Amino acid sequence: MIDIPFFDSLTHASRNGCWLGKNHFNASLDRLLMEARKIENYKACLVNIAGYQDNNELESIALQYPNLFVPIAGFDPSKYESISEISIKLKEISCRRFAGIKLHPRLNKYNPLSSKCLFTIQKASESGLIVFLDTLFRQMYLPSRHTADIIDKIAFSCPDTKIVLLHGGGTSMLDVYEIVRMRKNLLLDISFSMMRYKGSSLDLDIKFIANTLDERVTLGSDFPEYVPEECRNVAINMMQELPLKNIHNIFHGNLERFFEKWI
Repeated sequence: MIDIPFFDSLTHASRNGCWLGKNHFNASLDRLLMEARKIENYKACLVNIAGYQDNNELESIALQYPNLFVPIAGFDPSKYESISEISIKLKEISCRRFAGIKLHPRLNKYNPLSSKCLFTIQKASESGLIVFLDTLFRQMYLPSRHTADIIDKIAFSCPDTKIVLLHGGGTSMLDVYEIVRMRKNLLLDISFSMMRYKGSSLDLDIKFIANTLDERVTLGSDFPEYVPEECRNVAINMMQELPLKNIHNIFHGNLERFFEKWI
């Protein structure tokens, strides 16, 4: 089982090592490369957050390590005046090296059900971009609906867009599971949540989901929050009794199929 490839759904890196404008984690590219070398058959989505990381720098890194990183550009729909501006920007991104866009409503302080956000998710599909959506929606700046209800509305409004639901809705993961189960364009990502809530009842939920929805689940480290080897080992211990097919799907197969037209 140790030899199973790992396609890490979520990593971040910066040239100066800063993470979210601070130095409480070492998010340097050198550190990520060092951690990547610890795992045989490893590759990762290298993901930016709009307003915190530079997409030009991300593109440069991806070009430097094309066999290691799949680049996902940071995108903030709330900063554009009109949907026509959003369309132009998405087209520009799709014409570059990027395979998708990352939306982070909480850090960028916007409503994930706003017309601009929904338009962005819909339009991304037309541009051939996969959407990475941070699902930890709660924020101090505005009240939000239940996580699963937000995702349900997005999934209903954007049925043709491939969406990776980063962190799987956190503690709402089992409710999100019911939505993902019905829609083949969704991937439930358990990065961060698996580690953040380790030892809680969420462990049982993840085991259940991995056993019953293995073709729609993926795994990531959320580096620098956690490191790939640690996350991989936790997942292996958690899923070791599952069929080997399930483990291959979750560790690399599902994400490879999502990106089959790009890789």
